[in-house]
Amino acid sequence: MPANTFTTSAPERAAAPRGDGAEGPSQRLTRRLRDLLIMGAVGPVVGVAAIFALHQVLPAQGDVADDAARQREADRALAILEDRPWPSRAVASLPDNRPAQLTTAQAPTAPALPELTSADFRDYQPTPDARHMADWVVARHDNGRLPFIVLDKRDARLYVFRPNGELVDQTPVLLGSAHGDETYPGIGDVPIPEVKPYQRTTAAGRFVTRPGLDADHTDVVWLDYDAALAMHRVINKVKSERRLQRLASANPKVRRISWGCINIPVAFFDSYISPVFGKHTGVTYVIPERKSFAEVFEQGGGVPQMVATSAGPLAPKDVAQR
Repeated sequence: MPANTFTTSAPERAAAPRGDGAEGPSQRLTRRLRDLLIMGAVGPVVGVAAIFALHQVLPAQGDVADDAARQREADRALAILEDRPWPSRAVASLPDNRPAQLTTAQAPTAPALPELTSADFRDYQPTPDARHMADWVVARHDNGRLPFIVLDKRDARLYVFRPNGELVDQTPVLLGSAHGDETYPGIGDVPIPEVKPYQRTTAAGRFVTRPGLDADHTDVVWLDYDAALAMHRVINKVKSERRLQRLASANPKVRRISWGCINIPVAFFDSYISPVFGKHTGVTYVIPERKSFAEVFEQGGGVPQMVATSAGPLAPKDVAQR
């Protein structure tokens, strides 16, 4: 037999711990003394069977530790996806080394947002239309507990709010080149070259947003999937449109160039849109520019008009030039 190989007895093989967990010297000594006592008490044949059965019933400590680590990692990943805080402290354990479930009192919770009666724009001075829209949402809790966006078409500017109405940030955006508040029926399935100039509108209304994908599998946020109306990073494929230069203009009229979609600066989209609205449902309020506020948001005795994307899975749709 080579010097660097060894064999184990049947009792040792039966008692070998399962899993990849490391076993310390004191644990090995304790285990072997226990096995010897069993063998001495009942004999070698019965002892082997007893030791084997014992180790099938009692899980190895390494297995328990591995399972607990995997569970913690799964919980951490879920917290990231749901934008929840994750506790930095280790998970508590019960005396038998089984991971304890955090109780409601122990579980970390995000600090409660202050209750507001009107929108908090911080130091920013919005247009009267944008302030009226945001205040209307907050006063009525129209967004429920969802984050929301206010889009001021006349100013070609977008505001992102926390669920309670605190402004997160704002940015200039590019909007549909045609003025108007309606979506033309079937426009979402019309090829780009066939879309008429007067049909390139950004519709007004209350939209329940959903995460989605462009045809090239770039993430977008759908306002109205059927109409191919989405928020996405600014598109610069047609150089003659000079979208990046228009986005930098202080004149909101210059920022009317898209085919209807809301083009957002890349850094802003990556910081505030994709991590929140790109993973969860939200609400977007697009202020009308031709219709009155009451026509769009207070029809039917104060019940706001609502546009929702199609039910079920949303297949990628081409909005590359919109």
